Formats: sequence, C-alpha cells, structure tokens
Amino acid sequence: MHALYFVGTAGSGKSTLTNSLARWLRDAKLSVGIVNLDPGVLHLPYGPDIDVRDFISLQGVMEKYNLGPNGGLIAAIDLISSHLETLQEEIRDLGVDFLLFDTPGQIELFAFRETGPIIVSSLAEESRMLIYLVDAALAKTPAGLISSLLLAASVLVRFHLPQLNVLSRTDLLDKGDSERLNEWLNDTDQLIYDLQQTRNELQIELSSELVTSIQTIFSGLDMVPLSALNMENLDLLFSHISNILTGGEGFELFR
Repeated sequence: MHALYFVGTAGSGKSTLTNSLARWLRDAKLSVGIVNLDPGVLHLPYGPDIDVRDFISLQGVMEKYNLGPNGGLIAAIDLISSHLETLQEEIRDLGVDFLLFDTPGQIELFAFRETGPIIVSSLAEESRMLIYLVDAALAKTPAGLISSLLLAASVLVRFHLPQLNVLSRTDLLDKGDSERLNEWLNDTDQLIYDLQQTRNELQIELSSELVTSIQTIFSGLDMVPLSALNMENLDLLFSHISNILTGGEGFELFR
C-alpha cells in the first residue's frame, strides 16, 4: 500500500486533486482509498472511504470545551491522535494499492503542530510521501513564489519524508503568468532580477539568499504543473510519484 499525503495552504486544491487523482488511478485499474483528515470540512468533492468526522465532531468539540471555531478546530485536529488505532484498523481493512490522505485546510494546524507528524508516522507506514501543493494564484509574483516554496521547505523539514512539489490550479493562470512562472522556475537569475524591481535592498538580499537555500533543499525549483479541475498533467504527476516510491520501476497500469 502506497500512501500519498496532500498538504498545502487553504484553497490550494488539496481536496480537488485528491478526487481527481483517485479517479485517474481507478481508470488505470489501480485500487484506491481516500481518507479525509479534516474534521472541520463541510463539503467534499468525493466520498471518503475513511472520514475523521465519523469520530470527531467539530461542533461537539466546541460545545464540550467552550471553544470558538479556531480553538475548536485546533482541538479537533489534535484529537485525531486518540483515534489512530481505529484508523489503522480501517486502513488495513481497505487493502488498496494507493491510499490518498486529504489533510486539513489550515496547513499550520496540521504541519506545525505535533499531531500532523504523529499521524503521518503512524498511518500506512510501508510506503509514503507528501505531495505539497503550491497555489499558482499565490505564486504569480516573485515574492509569492519564493514564500510559497519556503513554506514547502518548512513542511519537508517537519515531516522528513519524500516530498513532491506541484504547482496547482494552473487553470487560473493566463498565458503571460504561465510563461513568467515557467521562466522563474528555470532561471533563478531572472527570478531575482524581477524581484529587484519591486523590493527594497534588504528584502532583495534576503530573498536572494532564500532562493539559493530553496534550490539546495529541493535540488532546483522544479514543480509539476497541473490542473486537477481539468484533469491536466495527472499522468506526469503519477510518473513522478512512481519514480519516488519505486525508484523508477513503475507500477503496472491497466492490468
């Protein structure tokens, strides 16, 4: 069983990509299970096979501990760790090729509290990786791209797992934005030059150093561009996933 954890900022398209990749994998004759790890989500584009909302009620947590929405969500996510044994049993019962974990919308509540790493280290231990979504809408400026990749690097440090960065929601980019982003990703000198046109000297120096650090951490700035909404580049995404999880041996498709 191979576990894919989708992580990213709120609105970056985690649930949409979870749904679209599940459809793509099923079309490829691979068995798939979906786990929703967000106790506060109201609507999902898929029917989860395992859902933490079956164990944890956000409204119930708010009422029990006299908390507001934000405090309630923090407590609800932390409470997931008390149901890990049940979740492990349900995951084993699924017996699928791929298990897709849709993580909570607020990345800081999952990635930067102790609960997130505990969950990831406890569930589907055999073969797992992170798929980090960089929202194309937030990466259209040099500063936006750098800060998005810096957050991706922070997640890598937190989880210590193989991580694939994807540029999500590319359907929101016009031709000019898309060409500019592609140029930045392939030419960091151009990225820094464009940054210099909009920032003061201190910000430029700091951002330039961050670009160098990010390049070192990820061996470049490459990302898989995709639109989960339009089912674009999911084959390229799967190729990268296969390379990470199997060392390039691949998976048998359409069996």
